[in-house]
Amino acid sequence: MKLLIKSFMLSILLLGLSACNLSQEQVLEHAKESFNEKMNQEPKTITYETKNMSLYIPSFTEVDVIDEYNLILERNDHVFLLFLNDHTDFESKDDLLELMMLEQDPFIFEIDEVDGEKAYLIVTHFSENEYKVIVGYNGRKITTITTLQDMNNVAETMFDIVQSAMENNE
Repeated sequence: MKLLIKSFMLSILLLGLSACNLSQEQVLEHAKESFNEKMNQEPKTITYETKNMSLYIPSFTEVDVIDEYNLILERNDHVFLLFLNDHTDFESKDDLLELMMLEQDPFIFEIDEVDGEKAYLIVTHFSENEYKVIVGYNGRKITTITTLQDMNNVAETMFDIVQSAMENNE
């Protein structure tokens, strides 16, 4: 009886662990759906302001101001680099990839324009278990390194931040 209970518990544990492991295909599908939803959402409410900028910063995020247009954000073991004055002009996927100087094809590449608002999501392999995530929105760009398991939550947060960002003189 003890052996049966131990086997059952081990089976439940292994099933739970395998459910936590996301496949690249699952992450890719979720990223596409989420990107489309984010493009049609209203920007988050401003929670952080400096002399030159206003933006939404999630709670429990540390902010380090580098200069008037660049911030380093730290949240949940992630470091984000935010560039508010990155007026990248692109017309196509190839233009954007060339501007980003990517040496490899992205794992995820989404680009869209809604009501004149341009945005993109680019994910490339960074190391064995890590990915570089870049989210751009109307000349603002945020970048981080993350794992496959954290990618979708991190990318959604990044989109919320960059979509809300604006220069105070706009």
